[in-house]
Order: sequence, then structure tokens, then C-alpha cells
Amino acid sequence: MVNEPQAMNRRERLRAQTFQEIEDASFAIIDTDGVHALSIAALARSMAMSAPAVYRYFPSRDALLTHLMTRSYRQLVTAMTQALEGSGPAPRTRVRLLVAAYREWALRYGHRYGMLFGQRGAGTPEDVGAPEDVGARTPLDQAMALLVDLLAPLSDRASREDSSGDRTLDGQLRTWARTQQRPDTTPRTARTAIAIWTRVHGIVSLELTGMLDGQSVEAQRLIDLEVDNAIELLTPTGPRSL
Repeated sequence: MVNEPQAMNRRERLRAQTFQEIEDASFAIIDTDGVHALSIAALARSMAMSAPAVYRYFPSRDALLTHLMTRSYRQLVTAMTQALEGSGPAPRTRVRLLVAAYREWALRYGHRYGMLFGQRGAGTPEDVGAPEDVGARTPLDQAMALLVDLLAPLSDRASREDSSGDRTLDGQLRTWARTQQRPDTTPRTARTAIAIWTRVHGIVSLELTGMLDGQSVEAQRLIDLEVDNAIELLTPTGPRSL
């Protein structure tokens, strides 16, 4: 006989509701004023709660930030995954859809994106948001693994000459692929995945800081071209229709 999950009692429901309200209020502060504006005191004021009451849910600002960063990573990965639902079979098209979803989420939630990639406020330890288990996979690792999987069919069609010409780098790329739980990934594919992510991240970061404002350059077109150029690392002589 399978045990039915027990429904939460009233106290548990109220706690879960308050936990969700804390998360929503925290994101509201971040989305409006940036992560630097988030503090336990500011959060408590916005919710008409006392700071000690908030501490019953999160023992510190660092603990709260860790939770919010994990949630944000998951939101970003969900957006990227949903962008591929029902998409066509062409690998290059799927990669474009994936990175377009990455950019769209970043533009919609600019402060959350900044929080994930460095904007965490004064006095915030560098390891906030990092998993306690060094071997644990983060949602961002899952996104990178998804990109590697999209590139794999292109790699299968590429030249069997896979070395970058730098044996040390090839070893590092193989190690990186193992951390993504893709041990069979070739150095060429790993290098392409990293190149795509760094190029897209760079353009999106410039866009978010206003460096492309007023310029006669469409960021998405620029990103699409950078994706195509990175894929040429896999298919230097392959057709653009891949």
C-alpha cells in the first residue's frame, strides 16, 4: 500500500506562505533597486514584519541571497529549456533559440542577472550562492550541459581532428566536460560551448550596462553571428544550414 502524502497543517501552510512572501518581496526589492538594496531590515520593512521574524526563516542575508540566487538560476534554466519545446531539429536553430532565451531573461530581470554574475552588494562573500558540496551540480551547470548536448550532433559531423593545438588546454577542456557530466565530450565541443557562452554573456552584459544604447547595432543579430562563428569551431567547412 502506497502512503498518501500528508497535507500540511495550518501552521505549516502559514510558514510556507510566509516563506514565499519573503522570496517575492526580496525579488521585488532586487528588481527595483538592485541586490545592494536588499537587507534583512529593508525586507522586514517592506513586509511590515520585524527583522527577528525574518531571521526565523533565513539566519542571515547571505543565506537569503543563496536561496534567491539558486531560484534565479533555476528560473533562467527553465526559460532556456522552455524555448526549445517544439522547436525544429536543426541544431544551429536550437542553439540560437537557447541563447535568445538567455538574453531575453537577462533583459527582463537585469538586476537578478547582475546578482548571478557578480553584483551582490558590499560585504558579500564571494562564495555566496555556491553549492556547499563542491561536486554538486548547479542549475547553470545544467544549462551548460544542455548547450553541449545541442552541439554534439554538429561535433559528430566535424573533422575527427579535435585537438586545439594546446595539449594543456585540451586536458582542461576534458576536465570541464566531466564537471558537466558529459565525459565523452570532445575538447572541440567543450571549447565551442564555452566560446558561445562567453560571447553571449559579453554582449548581454554590454547591453545591460547601456554600452550599446544609441548604437546602430542590433544585439540579437550580433549574438546570432557570434553563435554562428563559434559553431564554425566545430564545422569549419560545414554548411550554414546545420
